[in-house]
Amino acid sequence: MKIGQFSKQTILTGAGWTKNWGGRLAWEDLFSHPKIQSSDRLRRLLLAESEFEKALALASEQPYDIADRTLLEEAVSDAFVAMDDEVADLQCRHLVDVNRAEQMLFRLCGQAGQRFRTSYLFTLNQDLWPERHLVNWRHCQAMPSLPEVSGTRDQCFFQGGMGPYSSQFEMRPSENLDASSIIGKFNVVKLHGSFNWRSSDGSATMVVGKAKADQIKASPLLRWYFEIFKRVLFDGDVKLMIVGYGFGDDHVNEMIARGINDHGVKVFVWNTNPRIKECILRASHGPDIWKGLIGVSSRSFADVFTRDSPETEAYKNICRAFFG
Repeated sequence: MKIGQFSKQTILTGAGWTKNWGGRLAWEDLFSHPKIQSSDRLRRLLLAESEFEKALALASEQPYDIADRTLLEEAVSDAFVAMDDEVADLQCRHLVDVNRAEQMLFRLCGQAGQRFRTSYLFTLNQDLWPERHLVNWRHCQAMPSLPEVSGTRDQCFFQGGMGPYSSQFEMRPSENLDASSIIGKFNVVKLHGSFNWRSSDGSATMVVGKAKADQIKASPLLRWYFEIFKRVLFDGDVKLMIVGYGFGDDHVNEMIARGINDHGVKVFVWNTNPRIKECILRASHGPDIWKGLIGVSSRSFADVFTRDSPETEAYKNICRAFFG
């Protein structure tokens, strides 16, 4: 599979990215949902388990049935929609300059004087931050795209002005993948799917809970996405910025570690966890990931992408360390 000529710089975002914009799927929001409160079994489940991914996995096992699982999935979907409302309302509620963050992401397409036709943004997030806020793409070679995922004509992803979430936002993974479709594109690769994706039977296309690697293997699209991730990391001397990821997924950590050990990957970790070193070293493949480190930032997005300054020193330092 060809991945095209790219800048040798890419990014992987986790839940911490969207949290900076007010987006979080909080236990209390899910627990108080009317559909959860209507079910004694789901109430007891969430009283015992505060992580929604683990709760979803448990709801697939005995003593829970398909009705329980369906109710929980519907409540989680509603929680994602509520989170999307927060993510959409940046200008009113948050001090983070979205335009500066967007500018940094578009630097993955190359800097002044460089002409790369293909670029990659990998994310474990299942929200619509990229679709809503990667809108000034005219400074790049190509409009951002979601590889091999199709929607309706009425969608205006990556263009601004999307408005409140509706059924028009739903998209379907392609059943006939075109490996050449990533060439010449700014590819937004959602490694764990998205809350608004629906398979042919109408079920959600998201990787959650236990056995994530098995869930990925069961999805032709997500299996292909993970192959793209591997090919990019293994292309040789790639720099990977890791933002807001807690290093809790073994299948992701393994691929990063293999890239570091065998293909010269260097990583820049941006995480506000004050004990990020211990977090990484305790994680699966953590020592291998740590030895590939070229830089760390623990600064908040509000400090780096502030509206009070056109370009903060913290932003300059991050770009200097990562982009060179």
